[in-house]
Amino acid sequence: PHPRPAAGVFNNCSHSASDKGWALGIRALQLGGKKDARFFFSLRTDRAASATEVTSHGRYRPEAWTHLAASYDGRWMALYVDGVRVGRSGGQEGALHSAFMSSCHTLLLGGDAWGTSHTFRGHLAGLALWHGALPQSHLQRSFPEEVAGETAGLALAAGFAAPEECWMPFREGAFPQQWVLLSPPSPILRPLGPPACGQTACDNVELVSHYNRHWPLRGWKAVRYRVVNLAEDDGGRPTVSWEQIWRQHRALSEAFRPYNISWQLSLLEVHNSSLRRRAVLLGCEPSKVGNERCDPECEHPLTGYDGGDCRRPGRCFSWKRRDGVCHGECNNMLDDFDDGDCCDPRATDVTKTCFDPDSPQRAYMSVKELKEALQLNSTHFLNVYFASSVREELAGAATWPWDKEALSHLGGVVLNPAYYGMQGHTNTMIHEVGHVLGLYHVFKGVSERESCDDPCRETTPSMETGDLCADTAPTPKSKLCRDPDPTNDTCGQTHFTGTPFNNYMSYTDDDCTNSFTPNQVARMHCYLDLVYQRWGHSRKPAPIPIPPMVTGQTHDSLSIYWLPPISGVLHESREQDTLCDSCAEDGTFRQFVHEASSPRVCDSSGYWTPEEAEGPPDVDQPCEPSLQAWSPELHLYDMNMTVPCPQPHGCILELRFLHPVHPDSLTLWTTYLSTGSPKALSDIEILTEQGDSIHLGPLDTFCDVPFTVKLNIPKKMSGVKIYTFDERMEIDTALLTSRPHSSLCSACRLIQYRVLREPPFADGSPATPLQGHRQFTDTEVTPGQVYHYQVQVVSGTTSGEASPPLVHVHGAPYCGDGKVTTSLEEECDDGDLLDGDGCSRKCKKEKGFNCVGEPSLCYVHDGDGVCEPFEETSSLLDCGPHTPEGYVDLWAVRAYASQQDAKSCPASIVTGEPVVKVCKSHLHEVPRDLLQAAWFPCAPSQENAQDPNQKMLLGDEGVWLKVCFERAAVPTSLLLFLASSGSVPGQQPRPVVAVQLTDTDGQNRSLGTYELSCQHNPLVINVTHSQEEPPPQAASVLLNFSSPLVGIAAVALRTLAQPGSSAPLSSCLLQHQEGCSCAHGACVGSGTCTQPLLAHAATLNCSSDGPGHMRCAVSCEKGFVLHSSAGKRLGSMQQEVVLTCSLGQWDRSVTCDPVDCRVPGQSHVYYAKFSCPVGTTYLQRCSFSCIPPAKLQGTNQWLTCLEDGLWSLPEAYCKLECGAPPAVANAKLLVPRCLQGSHDVGSVCRYKCKPGYHVAENTADKPKK
Repeated sequence: PHPRPAAGVFNNCSHSASDKGWALGIRALQLGGKKDARFFFSLRTDRAASATEVTSHGRYRPEAWTHLAASYDGRWMALYVDGVRVGRSGGQEGALHSAFMSSCHTLLLGGDAWGTSHTFRGHLAGLALWHGALPQSHLQRSFPEEVAGETAGLALAAGFAAPEECWMPFREGAFPQQWVLLSPPSPILRPLGPPACGQTACDNVELVSHYNRHWPLRGWKAVRYRVVNLAEDDGGRPTVSWEQIWRQHRALSEAFRPYNISWQLSLLEVHNSSLRRRAVLLGCEPSKVGNERCDPECEHPLTGYDGGDCRRPGRCFSWKRRDGVCHGECNNMLDDFDDGDCCDPRATDVTKTCFDPDSPQRAYMSVKELKEALQLNSTHFLNVYFASSVREELAGAATWPWDKEALSHLGGVVLNPAYYGMQGHTNTMIHEVGHVLGLYHVFKGVSERESCDDPCRETTPSMETGDLCADTAPTPKSKLCRDPDPTNDTCGQTHFTGTPFNNYMSYTDDDCTNSFTPNQVARMHCYLDLVYQRWGHSRKPAPIPIPPMVTGQTHDSLSIYWLPPISGVLHESREQDTLCDSCAEDGTFRQFVHEASSPRVCDSSGYWTPEEAEGPPDVDQPCEPSLQAWSPELHLYDMNMTVPCPQPHGCILELRFLHPVHPDSLTLWTTYLSTGSPKALSDIEILTEQGDSIHLGPLDTFCDVPFTVKLNIPKKMSGVKIYTFDERMEIDTALLTSRPHSSLCSACRLIQYRVLREPPFADGSPATPLQGHRQFTDTEVTPGQVYHYQVQVVSGTTSGEASPPLVHVHGAPYCGDGKVTTSLEEECDDGDLLDGDGCSRKCKKEKGFNCVGEPSLCYVHDGDGVCEPFEETSSLLDCGPHTPEGYVDLWAVRAYASQQDAKSCPASIVTGEPVVKVCKSHLHEVPRDLLQAAWFPCAPSQENAQDPNQKMLLGDEGVWLKVCFERAAVPTSLLLFLASSGSVPGQQPRPVVAVQLTDTDGQNRSLGTYELSCQHNPLVINVTHSQEEPPPQAASVLLNFSSPLVGIAAVALRTLAQPGSSAPLSSCLLQHQEGCSCAHGACVGSGTCTQPLLAHAATLNCSSDGPGHMRCAVSCEKGFVLHSSAGKRLGSMQQEVVLTCSLGQWDRSVTCDPVDCRVPGQSHVYYAKFSCPVGTTYLQRCSFSCIPPAKLQGTNQWLTCLEDGLWSLPEAYCKLECGAPPAVANAKLLVPRCLQGSHDVGSVCRYKCKPGYHVAENTADKPKK
């Protein structure tokens, strides 16, 4: 994953790419640089062995200005985004480079010094460099306040108004384009988005709670629906009868009447015999019939049981084919449907026998084909269609309000005509209409989850998980009219009580279901306002569902701000003209793809067609394969191979827009990318209205952030062609945004707002004059008085419902005033109303942040290297493993693994406490320092295979690890500290571990199988004991892993602390034994503790509270470092360690080893070889000499090994230089300075031939033809 630096200081003396210096920019952390792009700050001093990188806590925000700051104070690196500290890390020490080397460093903007592939695409507004690290309080700068030039400590303050004054182009030879941007107002409030498990604003907990509490938002709404009834040409044989329609209408009206929703029926009879005579099948596309797979949704008599895929037909004799008679045994795909006899109207009744999916006469059609044939759009009605389904449980299907088809001709509800309006089945339609109005099944969080650690799994009633309604308790799918029986749920939950079995959104029968809950009613009213406003008769504009907010207050004024109406419609609605819905407030016109096409053949599965790239984006899970997008993926006849994209242009997708406009930007949703390909888009070709095209060249993109490119094109744009060589790429859609004040928006009139106040204003009016903007400052206020403010939307002559009220006492504190007010239950107050900056708009600390001071300064606390009191129990990174009061953690003291290799992957590394605290998923290769801190299974290499004694047989057990503990104990739980979860991107199922405890008698007991994931680190496995017998004492644990990529940092056995810990131990681990056993026996030794002997120890402070107990604090002399006996390093240069002894047994043994800097690496000084005559330990010196043609620059070529294990800063370097060029006969040198030696790489010398001579080609240097 390559970083894309926006700014950085790079070493320009070495011609090889290096990460010395610092860089600040954007980098994608997952899927080989295609996913999870964040801001990063990386830094490497000239002494360090590798760079340290700090990344932001979340993805960067595209299309928004960000104030980015990074600091390094010689010890700590920190990264700030918009004034919030999002990352902090140690790992580097001291100055960046020696004074001599400063001439080698260049400050670059927009990329690095090693080529054009890692460049930053975006805008920069200004840059300031300071001599010292500024504190967080000095970084609260809003955009783009110029830094005053004379400020103390400022090294460089650069705007870009006149770049040529202090910048020079590094690569292209021209300055980048400049845009004069008016300083954008910083956002007061971001639009309310859905929670992680939601889809739209109606899933936002705060917004929907106002629909719950403020009853005018749930006022009476009349909604139209239209029953589409197919009949013969003469009107005979309608699909459903009048009686059914009325019975169903009565049931529907009665079900919704208590909730202020009424339904108005209109009936559309379609007289069309060819449609009426076909069976309309739900979920069965014709392409599935006869595709050699039995698709249960197509297993119907009128498809010949899926074209013969689901039932093997009898034998078809060749003389029966094409004899003018349709034979049942030949009517299948293999026999080509009796060679066409069964679809010949002269030979048979095709409405009963034509099963051929390619025949126009076929006896069946899919719901999609029916909707395509009828072309009834859903803008003003909810359309109800009828289709018979094969299986009983498919009683109907509905379109979600967030589907892109919701208001098109493909929207609506599909029901089974056999049950429509029938006694005992009328609630099926109510259930499906519930889906249309945004309701999930009540069992969504239990029976419809992905896995046990699906973040949307519902274990307690919640507004943010499961069906997003807190008044429907979690329940499994059940048809019983009572709480379900206790069952063994795969995720451990067995008893479900208070389940909503009589809810319309459950799967129980009509005599059981009878109600919706208040949270569900709030959601339905919300979706009627958000999506389906035109289904009602009311011309009222949509309401503002959230009270106005206070944004400022002085002694005699109060400022308030409010959000736009929920529907997002900002213009007065005029029936005939829907263009205004696509216009923003500044008149920019936004349109999604209208028509998509591709020369590439579609896959035989019928998925990933170009039509999937039309309309708004609808892929649920970016970066996962989806059927809601176009892809060039093409499989040949059930083979696993995909056909690569053809040379020279690759696979092409052409996207056309309905209205050509002068473009401002193009946004492209590339929702799936292969990890291998470097530039995902090999070219983007802009198509103009006149037929010209403009090529943008190869561009890189992410799968989870829409790709946006600014277009500076003077012509109208009508379409775009996307070129790619990634045959698995998926494109969801594209959006074309016009320049502001588009002619398409010229006729649109913005809606207006009216502020209502109680008590009325001074002139006696309860409302303000109409205004177009969403801010209001009230200057008629007196301190101590209570004011109620509401806002109304006014469109033309009609006014919308007033918003919920803001009640404020003038002069009282409020959230956003920069002061933490405990009476308002504020946890922080950073002076703004923005979410995502550590302090939410409700003035609560956001997850993962801590905030201090007034106005609050927020920072991400986990992993910042400081153990604060509130994170002692929770932060493994900052505070290490936490053992609760009253418990003892026994760490592993010996370990065996399925493959032993004492050098490259010793199992003994898992003994003792964990050194590595971070768990990583998706590790492509394990870094060397991680291999010395955690156990990873040995890679099966060839050399060990010859030695049968060294390599134990793998057998069928796969990867296993066995650990022994110092003493046997009754475990309460087992803790597994992970360094890597072993997962591979896109791979299901997740890696698991099977756990077995072995007690002192050698009896094994299985604790079950557990999923490994970095979200649960450490993995805590509780051990329960039966009541009757005394619980067995565990002595060892065997772990079986399903993945060979797992990494384990430590294993601990948690047990209750024994009172009086100096009581004699019952058993100890025996020292010498054969094989992989953990034998315990009587403890050897007198049981008294003696002070350990330790060479090179600087301090050895021991304290003892009795002969059998001793604690010693150990630290080493200068130039020596602590190591544990297992060869495992103790933390990063740990200075002191505490050893404990009980009954003559020390818990671990340590040694003080000399600091060893090892021979300097190639990157320490480039183009140099090193000589270390007296070794590489503390204070020893090495010299370096340059490898020709590099020449030494500087005089001091000595490095010293310092006490932190790193070499001193180099004070000279090797520079690649060319000597003087060879003499050329019969030529005159035009550049006299070429005669000197030492030319920089890239220098050019020119010659001119003497009169009478010409330049002869040198055949020796040329390849022979």
